[in-house]
Amino acid sequence: MRIAVELIKSGDGASVWSETYDRELKDIFAVQSEIAGAVAKQLKVALLGNNGQAAQLAAAATPQNIEAYNALLQGNFHFYLRTADDFRKAIGYYEEAIRLDPRYALAYAKLTPPAVNLVTGFGHIATKEKEEAMAKARASAKSALALDPNLSEAHLAQALILELLDLNLAGAEAEYRRALELAPQNPHTINDLAILMAELARLDEAVALAQRAIALDPLRSTFHYALAHFLVALGRYDQAEATLRKAIELQPTSAQAYAELAIIQILRGNPGAAAELAKQETDPFWRTYALALAQSANGDGAEADAALKRLIEEIADESDSQIASVYALRKEPDKMFEWLEHACNTHDSGANELLSDPFLRAYKDDPRFIAFAQKIGVMPKTAPKP
Repeated sequence: MRIAVELIKSGDGASVWSETYDRELKDIFAVQSEIAGAVAKQLKVALLGNNGQAAQLAAAATPQNIEAYNALLQGNFHFYLRTADDFRKAIGYYEEAIRLDPRYALAYAKLTPPAVNLVTGFGHIATKEKEEAMAKARASAKSALALDPNLSEAHLAQALILELLDLNLAGAEAEYRRALELAPQNPHTINDLAILMAELARLDEAVALAQRAIALDPLRSTFHYALAHFLVALGRYDQAEATLRKAIELQPTSAQAYAELAIIQILRGNPGAAAELAKQETDPFWRTYALALAQSANGDGAEADAALKRLIEEIADESDSQIASVYALRKEPDKMFEWLEHACNTHDSGANELLSDPFLRAYKDDPRFIAFAQKIGVMPKTAPKP
């Protein structure tokens, strides 16, 4: 196996340093550590402090079994496809990595997110499977922390448990920030913390974090989408639209982008334009939701009712919080709160967006809104209304 590594100045393309490594495949992890150390030395960057701490942490997260590493990579592949079946496959591959290397802390940490997603993102999944997924999520996060308390991904796993299963957002924030201390330049951790800040209505912090994540990984369309979502919540529609257009440019089939553009047009008072944008949404779930919003905003009772009926019939098991948003736009608060309660009972993570959803927030003066916000942990019990 031959690996060529080169550092290039971004300004003029000049080569700063290069090296070629000829090694046996069985030594891949040693080569990985060697290359990382050489690059860090050339950059003169001290990661996580001096005295080799970064190298020690990297070594702790590295498996001794290449088959375990391959299983982890396959798990990563399926995780990012983000369907229920792919989450199941990801869990299976991470479990295989753990079987092959029982002390592989990173594999335990990686197992938690797909397990949590099965619980919070798919209402149609049977109760027994959800209970099993919750148990796996908790056990794997606990094992990851026990095996390597200095592994950033282990703290990320625990943050997900606290945020989405335990509704302990203060505890989740502490875990996210610990994860960032251990890996300050991880854009995914930064973006996850930004989402939590938005859930807590700390939108300026959310925007700053999202911009930081984009600076580290400017080609990740989901980071641009997250920033746009926060900007919409702040009423900065022009900036949000430009950011969404960038997300679409980076990934034309990116889910939710056109749905969010439709929401911007609704908020601007242009339901007709919103409907046209909703039709361009690439994801069926978000297209159905955006059309229900647009038709409701358009004021045509028959079409609006039909669109809402489609939303409920086609994807009610996975869209409790979105159905609540449509009822909010339709000015039917009793139905809105009914669906929010259902979202909470089914661990629908969309309920956490209560304080940033522009349609739900219209009811911030309703005592039921404050009570629900406190119930799900996005507002302290002693806090004033937003």
